[in-house]
Amino acid sequence: MSGPAPGGRPVKAIALLRCKPGLSREAFVAYYETRHAPLIRALLPEIGEYRRNYVEPAGAFTSPVAAIDFDCVSELRFADRATYDRFVARAADPAIARAIAEDEEHLFDRAATRMFVVSETAVGALPAGIAELADELAVLRAERAVRDGLARFARVLDTKDWAALGDVFAADLTFDYGLGEQAGMAALTANMRRFLDLCGPSQHLIGSIVVEIGPDRQSAVSRAYVQARHQRRDDPVGPVFDTNGEYRDRWALRPEGWRIVRRDAVWQSHSGDPGVLYPAPD
Repeated sequence: MSGPAPGGRPVKAIALLRCKPGLSREAFVAYYETRHAPLIRALLPEIGEYRRNYVEPAGAFTSPVAAIDFDCVSELRFADRATYDRFVARAADPAIARAIAEDEEHLFDRAATRMFVVSETAVGALPAGIAELADELAVLRAERAVRDGLARFARVLDTKDWAALGDVFAADLTFDYGLGEQAGMAALTANMRRFLDLCGPSQHLIGSIVVEIGPDRQSAVSRAYVQARHQRRDDPVGPVFDTNGEYRDRWALRPEGWRIVRRDAVWQSHSGDPGVLYPAPD
C-alpha cells in the first residue's frame, strides 16, 4: 500500500461477512480467495491493502449473550479519505454493483453483511519508565519463585513427599550432595531416601538466601544456608543429628515454572549422633 496523500490520513474499513448457508468452510475460503477477491481487486482499484481473516471456530471466545455470527473479517485500506470516497462512488456504479452482487450470491449471506470505517490505533514500545518497572517486576517475581521453591523443597523433605520433588527440580538436573556427580530425578530421589527414610522426623531450615536473576530473566543462581535436624525413629526424646551447610543452585524457567537444574550441596559441620541416619539393623 502506498503512503497517504499529502494532508490526508489512511482510511480503514472492516467488513463482517457470513458464509452462504450450505457452503462448507473449505469451499467458502477457496471461492473467496480464487474468485471473489481477485474480482474485487479488478473492479475496485482504489483498495490499497485487502486482507481476509477467517474465523477459526476452535479458538473462538464465545459468549452466551452474543454469538459469533460471521465467518470472515475483511480489512480494506485506503491511502486517504478522498481515495475511499472514490471507492464508494465506483462501488455504487450500477454495472460494478451488479457484477459484485452476482458474485456474492455464490459466497455470502448478503443480508448479514456489515461494513464500516474504523479508526485504528496500536500500542507501540513501552515508555522507558514503564519498561524499567516491568523489568523490575519480572525480577521480583522470579526471585519470589526461587525463594518459594527452596521453601517448598524443605517441606518436601520433612514430609517425605518424594513425588513432589518434581515441583522444585528439573527432570534433567545434575547434582552433587557430597557423594560424587549424579544426574536425574531417580538418582536425586534415591539420594534423599537413602537417609531420610531411615530416620524419624526431620526439620530443614533454609535461610540467608541470596538470589541473582540472569539478564535473560530465564535463569538464576541462588545460595542458601541449610540447617537440618534429624530425630531417631520412634524415639521422640532420643538423640538427634544436625547437619549444616549451603545449597548452591542454578535455576531455569521452564514451561512448568522455575526449576533447579544444578545443585551443589556443601556440608560445613555435623553434630550429634550420626547413628540417627544409620540405624542398626533390627
